[in-house]
Amino acid sequence: MLIEWIGFFVAIAILLIGSRYHLGLALLTGAIVLGLFTISPFKTAYNFYLTATDLSTMILIGALTLIPVIGGVLQESGLLDNLINNLRIGKKLFLGFTPALLGLLPIPGGALFSAPMVDEAGEDLGGHEKTAINVWFRHILFFVFPIAPALMIPADIANISVYSVLPFTAPFLLLTLFLGYFFFLRKVEGEMTYEGEFSLKELMIPLSIILTAPILDFVLKEIFKAYNFSPSSIATLIAISTSLLLLLFTIDWEIEIIKDAMFEMEPWNFFILLFGIFVFINVFNSSGIDSLIESLNLSGMTLAIGIGFLLGLATGRINVPASVVIPIYLASLGLQVLSPLVFALIFTSVFMGYVITPVHPCVGISLEFFDGDIKEFLKIMGPPVAISLAAVVLTYIAFV
Repeated sequence: MLIEWIGFFVAIAILLIGSRYHLGLALLTGAIVLGLFTISPFKTAYNFYLTATDLSTMILIGALTLIPVIGGVLQESGLLDNLINNLRIGKKLFLGFTPALLGLLPIPGGALFSAPMVDEAGEDLGGHEKTAINVWFRHILFFVFPIAPALMIPADIANISVYSVLPFTAPFLLLTLFLGYFFFLRKVEGEMTYEGEFSLKELMIPLSIILTAPILDFVLKEIFKAYNFSPSSIATLIAISTSLLLLLFTIDWEIEIIKDAMFEMEPWNFFILLFGIFVFINVFNSSGIDSLIESLNLSGMTLAIGIGFLLGLATGRINVPASVVIPIYLASLGLQVLSPLVFALIFTSVFMGYVITPVHPCVGISLEFFDGDIKEFLKIMGPPVAISLAAVVLTYIAFV
């Protein structure tokens, strides 16, 4: 039993340390270490094989790997700039909406991309305040954007449809929107000034490309469900591929733009990350660690909320904590499928650790750009994070 625990903690340490350098490789290495300590080299290798030959999983990974390509092409082609420049909204809404919109596209250093816009619109705010706005709102739509990897991958791990969790994550989106406005935007004054004339075409073309994928994904999955067609990940692949094709036709398939986007976004690293997540889950499920954790008799609330928040805080990620917490929670309570409500509570707990930790790259990038003070940032982020966690705890006590 001791050797299994050692293997588990060594694997977690690899994730925590390795996530600062290359999260995908850290996950693969952690899976190998966990497997060698708990099962055998052959069974560990077999779990890699199972992941690589699981059609549904590989289609989903392939589909989600296209999202950063879309983000890169939008950025390199100038279509994203056209979208932002033609929003024509008030200053408070601009400060919240711009980081949120850009957050839907997993652009490396994306916080740095939205930072100049926040800086210009929030000229009267302190560096720590602009950092809070950039970080909080950049990730807020993860609660309801169905093809966001941060939401879709945990839902897949929990064995539930991403659309079944949206009614339960949506209230926490509303809560975080309110808290973000109350603590960060309420006192912002003045109006936005825009250069040039408004162009509906320059607004709608990139916006339509971005929205095509989630809308088509939902429609196709409903059709697949009606005709018992599987795997449903094919719908996601078709939806995201359609969005990408529309984008490529819009830019007339300009090779230089595509090449620059590929080198900037490095989608192969995103592929390794997603593959690493599923490998780690498969090895974990074979390791017997879930039974050891179950023997500790930790409460469901401690696992879902406490451990979820702490892992989000420690890793500065969402997928990795979810990859650990959800299987442990299922095993501890003897469940095969996670309820949508508990999923929403785990997701929100991880999210709160994720947005406040200095380990999160967006936090460090934003603090550096705005010349913000980390202590002041934590001070201003503390109340909305604490209120959100309190709401999660009360919801768990009342309804779980």
